[in-house]
Formats: sequence, C-alpha cells, structure tokens
Amino acid sequence: MKRLPDELRQQAETLLRTRISDAAVSRKTGVPRGTVTRWRNELGLPSLRITADSPACRHGHPWPENMGRRNTDWAYCRACARARKRAWLGPAQPDEAAIERAAAGDRPERLTPRERHAAIARLDRLRMSAREIAEVVGCSKRTVHRARSKAAA
Repeated sequence: MKRLPDELRQQAETLLRTRISDAAVSRKTGVPRGTVTRWRNELGLPSLRITADSPACRHGHPWPENMGRRNTDWAYCRACARARKRAWLGPAQPDEAAIERAAAGDRPERLTPRERHAAIARLDRLRMSAREIAEVVGCSKRTVHRARSKAAA
C-alpha cells in the first residue's frame, strides 16, 4: 500500500479536529475517504452524523427549526434541501442578452437549458433547419429536436 506524506495526514487531522465531515476532508486533501475515516477512528473522534440531538446540520443551519422527516423517518435539513433545489433550478428568468447573442451566432461561454431552448425557439421561428440551429447555438441536433418537441407540447 502507498504511504501518504506526513504533512497530508497532519492537515487532515487538523480538519478532523475542527468537526468537518470525512467527505469534506477527503475533498480538501485528496486522501481517500476510507483512509480519513480510519484516521478519525484512530484519533478517537466521533463521526459526524446528523441526528435529532445535533445542534446544527453539517452546513451550520440551526437544527430543530430546520429539521424535517422523510416518510422513511430519516431526518433532513429543510434549509439545505431548499438550497439544493434552488441551485438545481438555476435562475428564475433566462438572461435575454445571452439569448440574443446565441441567436445571433455569438453565443456566450455557457447557456442555461432555458436560455438554450429560448434561442432555439427564436431561430426556429426563422425556419432554420435543425443542423443550422445546432451550429449557431452550439448544441447537438438532438437537443434542437428535443426543444422543438417540448415547445410544441
């Protein structure tokens, strides 16, 4: 087995002592998660599991106020769930300037799915083919066909 440098172990141990989860320590140091868990056990530190007795979730939200229960009786943090949902949905309104640029052929570095679909719809009204739209917007023909079928429904 490959031996990890001592300074990496020291860094992981200081992070573990500050009550950071094994997964977070693994991401920050690059040490495998199983190794981090083993080091935590060797140090005699308790694992970080969210329970009803915890004062806060692992992101620091106050626990009793934000605690919810799934139908399987698992506890979860409502504030974290809302944040994940907002991050997944993206911005509520698409950026009109990005849509204009994409339709003009000067597309931004990254388009959200809503912006891409709006640019496809705008070019579709000009009676362009799926291949031409895909080249202008910077996506595949299949994405254009999918956006067209969603718009028609």
